[in-house]
Amino acid sequence: MDKKKKKKSGKIAPIIIGAIIIICCMIPVSSSLFGQTGYITEITSSERRGGEIDGELPNTYYWTVNYIFKTQNGESHIGSVQVKGDAVSSKSGLRVGSSVRYLAFAPRFNTPGDGGFDSGTIMYLLLIGFGVFMIAIGVRK
Repeated sequence: MDKKKKKKSGKIAPIIIGAIIIICCMIPVSSSLFGQTGYITEITSSERRGGEIDGELPNTYYWTVNYIFKTQNGESHIGSVQVKGDAVSSKSGLRVGSSVRYLAFAPRFNTPGDGGFDSGTIMYLLLIGFGVFMIAIGVRK
């Protein structure tokens, strides 16, 4: 492979990785900052996934909590969130009546909570910045 092709392929990878990071992070940020608010009408299941998480917090497990929520126009949709809990409970704090933020044109993209600049949204914004940085690395001269 000649040097021009090698240089070009070395620039494409950061651009693709950066674009994927930005696209994946835009959905939760959009629903949190620009979405509408619905309310949970039913917690359908709470299931523990796998064994104990290795790390600094003993007795910590991942849980998947599934719920049904109503949008502002009265339609019902299904949502899901992964949280950390202990061996017995998800400790998600989700209850009937808890708020859910969703995109009006695609309610399947939803996030439990009140929205705004919470710690999760800030983390996603930092990841978007990293994605922009990766693209800048790929297109630099």
